Amino acid sequence: MQLFLRYIDPSYIVRSVPANVDDRLYCATLGQNAVHAALTGRTAMMVSRWNGRYVHVPIKAAVKRRKQVNIKSGLWQSVLESTGQSSLKNPS
Repeated sequence: MQLFLRYIDPSYIVRSVPANVDDRLYCATLGQNAVHAALTGRTAMMVSRWNGRYVHVPIKAAVKRRKQVNIKSGLWQSVLESTGQSSLKNPS
């Protein structure tokens, strides 16, 4: 018996949705801030938005602890709706 097994990484599903205007503007601004940081010699950091301001976050601080999203929360449901994805849960 021949078996074909395919694994689809859920992150590709997220990337398959076209960016909207808000996504494009946000990414452009993050990119501009990252270039400015690099030109000033900053390394080992990432650019993020916090309390309405763009900030430089050290990588060590960014990965200090892992955040988790409750897939039953309203936040996750809004992510699914805004990206046009179906639920990633297996129906059982």
